Amino acid sequence: MATQQQFIDFLKEIEPSPTTKSVCISAHSNLRGKLEAHEAYRDICVNTYLSGSYARNTALRPRVANGTLRRPDVDIIVVTNHTHQDLPSDVIATVRKAVKSLGYKDVQANRRSICVSLGAVEMDVVPVIANPWEEGGWLIADKSEEQWLTTNPMGHNQWASAVNKKANGYFVPLVKLMKWWRRENLPHLRRPKGFILETLVAEHIDYKETSYEELFAKLLEKVRDEYEWTVQVGQVPYLEDPSVPGNNVFSRVKPEEFKRFYEMVDSHAKLVRRAQREADVDKALALWQKVFGDCFRRPAQKASMLRTAAIASSGMGLAFPANAVVPPNKPPGFA
Repeated sequence: MATQQQFIDFLKEIEPSPTTKSVCISAHSNLRGKLEAHEAYRDICVNTYLSGSYARNTALRPRVANGTLRRPDVDIIVVTNHTHQDLPSDVIATVRKAVKSLGYKDVQANRRSICVSLGAVEMDVVPVIANPWEEGGWLIADKSEEQWLTTNPMGHNQWASAVNKKANGYFVPLVKLMKWWRRENLPHLRRPKGFILETLVAEHIDYKETSYEELFAKLLEKVRDEYEWTVQVGQVPYLEDPSVPGNNVFSRVKPEEFKRFYEMVDSHAKLVRRAQREADVDKALALWQKVFGDCFRRPAQKASMLRTAAIASSGMGLAFPANAVVPPNKPPGFA
């Protein structure tokens, strides 16, 4: 089995570094400030705010792909006074032109946003408008279909905060564990990822559990049990968007993608229980590293004993703390 402290240390390991966070904050703050003060675009821009995994505190440290460190991806929502009568392609072209005029060189138009690439970070800038048919609702531009689609990114931020509070702060860490597990084991699978995984965790988390090991084990088992029939009939789950009623967060996931995801969940649900039953610390660690990769370390006490043995064998004296060290229940920084 693994200790709570191992998971706390692991969560610290997969957290974006202070440097990464600082770079992201500086980049999005500068762009938003310049866009809001733009000589022409300020008449269109009503407000901007951070969205996505950095806003919801579910981001992981940037991955390394083919020996290259990937840039973190930051999402910025731009609330505009465009209307649904404006063509989505024109709305996206307008924000791209404004950002280009600010001196940003690498600015690409995507289906529903523009991507601003800097040396250390990428920012997706997403223009939205008020939904004229729903008070408090929002629409996002889709230039490929020339349609305005229902969205609610601020609602997603508020929802995630509420779920994390309901779970006593364990929702966000469990999302990170699930995202990292998926990254390690299904790196080439396009979907499900991101917000879909957040919604899946919120649906199946044990809101009373406090052990990270048991939280993760139960999550895999619940997903496995809930969607066995869905996979057998070649479909994808229906899981309603928590902020956009009627929208299925799995709508763009292909059945074969979910099948691969499900099969890995099924396999690792069994593997995790094996790791929990394993009494030998090193054998248990080997099993957990099959689940989470090499970033999952040996128990702190075991590592400390090895260091102590090394010091003793070198003839150096030993020093002990005056007070017992009591490990926290949760990693610092989680609300």
